[in-house]
Formats: sequence, structure tokens, C-alpha cells
Amino acid sequence: MKKTRFFYGMNYFLLVLLGWLLLFRKAAEVNWERGEERKSHETVELLQEKRDPGRETAAVKEKGRTSSWLSIAITGAGVGAAYSYEQKEKVENTRELSIRVLLMDSGQQSYYHSSVTLQQNGKEYTYTPDSPEIQSDALLLKGGEEGIAVTSITRAQNPPVYYGTLEIKKTDQGLLLINELPLETYLKGVVPSEMPASYEEQALMAQAVCARTYAICQIKEKSLEEEYGADVDDSVSYQVYGNFRADEKTDKAVQETKGIIMCQNGKPVTAYYFSTSAGQTSTDEIWGADKAATYLKSVECEFDQNMPWSSWKVTIPWDTLEERAENLEGVGALKGLQVMKKSASGAVTGLKIVTERNPIELNGEYEIREFLSPAGLLITEKDGTQVKGGSLLPSAYFNLTTEVGQEVQIQGKGYGHGVGMSQNGANEMAKEGYTWQEILAYFFQNITFETVPS
Repeated sequence: MKKTRFFYGMNYFLLVLLGWLLLFRKAAEVNWERGEERKSHETVELLQEKRDPGRETAAVKEKGRTSSWLSIAITGAGVGAAYSYEQKEKVENTRELSIRVLLMDSGQQSYYHSSVTLQQNGKEYTYTPDSPEIQSDALLLKGGEEGIAVTSITRAQNPPVYYGTLEIKKTDQGLLLINELPLETYLKGVVPSEMPASYEEQALMAQAVCARTYAICQIKEKSLEEEYGADVDDSVSYQVYGNFRADEKTDKAVQETKGIIMCQNGKPVTAYYFSTSAGQTSTDEIWGADKAATYLKSVECEFDQNMPWSSWKVTIPWDTLEERAENLEGVGALKGLQVMKKSASGAVTGLKIVTERNPIELNGEYEIREFLSPAGLLITEKDGTQVKGGSLLPSAYFNLTTEVGQEVQIQGKGYGHGVGMSQNGANEMAKEGYTWQEILAYFFQNITFETVPS
């Protein structure tokens, strides 16, 4: 009898134990599913930040998602990295960010198109504001693997081809053309348009990181979103995009730096870059900033001083400048030009236009370069090569020699605004063995390299 009781008692105990084990297993499964759901929600939230009014795409640390970032700190001893398995897993499970690019007309003077002609899947289509397809809503076209060629736009690569989606929107001023595509695909159209594909691999990688960082900042800033529904345009006002076709070398530079941006204190910096230095770089003080951004610094740059644009000269007819002065204020005959102010790095930031009546003062390097535009004139570079000038003076680093009533002779240095990374300087540094990290750490101050979901 005792044996029977013992037998039944053991069976009861085992059944209870089995029941508890099954309950524990079920609970574990539920917790795992909840965890996966939570991770999924985090990913969706991160993607929605790009379009939501309160987005903080590049500053996800502030929302407690630090584990989605890869941090590499630049120190005096070199480059160190911390990249956990959890970080890697979350980055890999996050879908790719996208960017909306507003495509300008052929002369890159306007956002509005009187008509749009494109080729897709071997067929040609033309749309106008009267086309029935876009009367009630925007027309959304998918680029597919072959992309969409827009033949009504002229670029260096002709015709330009766009991937992702192409949106045609009707407005009172004409048609808007917006290309939405993954950020990394966008960069493959930016890097060869901003830096020659023949440049050194490490320079191209530095350019890719600059371009990606700049794009992230613009996505966050939303300067074009309210009016146009875009993040950037495809001109020099933001970053040149789609001017040249993607190249194997530039594609590799984008791929090998995938997702990496420059940050300071966990936030992306505005990664300015330009062609050729005047021997020293500038800060954003040349644009009127009360205090230079903490990540920008003025550094000596001798690396690019043998490049053709390191020095140049141009002569502008007096009549040309007199006409521009009259268009500014209608103040009568031009009597002279005076450089009133220069930045610490030597860029002209104040120019007085002396006239028969009140003088005109221009402040800021862009306005000055625009007034002294050598459009249609020949500029002589350092090596004697002559090139036709554009809508801006090559740089604000210059000296003037005036012959009243005759001409203005300008001798200058460098090409571009001079803030941030010199592209030719970067290329020459790469030739000397500098890595892309070292190049960027030279031109930008106290930065870290961090990876955003891409």
C-alpha cells in the first residue's frame, strides 16, 4: 500500500512540475514576441522621424537609442572604436533612410518646369500642367532597376537618370519634379558630381562622409519641406546631384563608408567642403556668424597650393560693374571700390561700392563674389590656363586694383567659400598616405565618426 501511495505521489509531482515547465516556456515565448514587437516599433519610429515634424534622425541618441550608433573617436593617439553586437544587430535590422531631391531646370535657375519629358521602359512621355494625369494629385513614377531618364533636363551626363521614385507635382508656377530615393543611392549620384572619380580612394571616402553628413543635416533642418516637400535641391546651393553618372570608384567610396557621418557631442556637424584653399581655410564667420561653429577651424592648407586654382587673376570692365551698381541701388555713376573688411583667414567680407550719391556696402563673401562675377570673362589660373568665369568670383580671397572708368583687376587665391574640407587638399593628403579619417580630422575639430541607420 505504501508503495502504491508513493507511486501515485511521484506521478502527481511530475505532472505538476511538467505543468509549471510548460507555463514558463509559454511566458518566455510571449516575452520574446513582445521584445521583437518593441524592436520593430523602434525601427518604424526611427524611419518615421525622417518625415515627422519632430524628427531627430541624426540625433537619435537624445531619444535613448544610442545602441544604433557606431562611434569612433578621434584622439591624439589615433582612432579607437567601440561596436557591440547589439549595435551591429540593430543597425542591420533598420531599413534604409531616404531623401527627397528637388530637381531644378536645365540652367539650375528655377524649381519650376513648364513641361517634363522622360523616358521609361523604352517609351517617351511628356507632361505639362494641363496633363490629365496630374490634375487632381501628383503623379508618382517608380524608377525601377533601369531608372527614369529625364530628357527635358540638361546635365553633364545627358540625359540624367534618376532611381527610386519620381514625383511630378502641379503648382501655379509650373511643375515641380522631386526624386525620392535611398540616402546611400543618392550619395552615389553626389560624390562623382562633387569630386572627380579619378581622385584618390581615401579622398573619395572623405568626400562620401562629408556628403552623407551634410545630407543628414539638411533632412533634419527641413528648409525646403514646407514649401516644396523636399529635403534638398540638386544644385550647388545644397549638393550637386546627378550631374555625372555613378562610377565604380565613387560607388566603392560610398559603400565602404556606409552610414558613417561626422558628429560633435552626438549631433551631426554641417560638413562644408569646397574645391581649393587659398592657403588657409575659413570658418562660418565669413557668412556673418557671431561665433564660429565649434567643429569648424581655420587651418593652414599647403597641400593644394600647386593646384591651378590656388591662384588666379581676372579683369572686369568698369562698365560691367557700373551697371551692376546701378541695378543694386540706382545710385548713379560708379566712382570706386574699397575692401573694407577681411576675415581672420583673409577672405574679403566687406566691400564698399563708391558712387555719385550714397555708397553701397556689401557684407558676406557670397554677395561680394556675386557682385564681382566674371561671367563670360576669361580667368587665368596659376598654370596659365584660361577658363571662362561663372556667376561667382572663384573665391573671396583677393586683392583689387582699380582703374576708374576703365577696369578692375582682381588677383585671387583658391576656389570656393573656403569653409571646411578642401577637396583638392584632401586628394593631395591622400596621395601622401593620409586616411579618410585623418583627412577629416584635419579640417574639422573635435569630431567623432558615428553610424546612422542606412
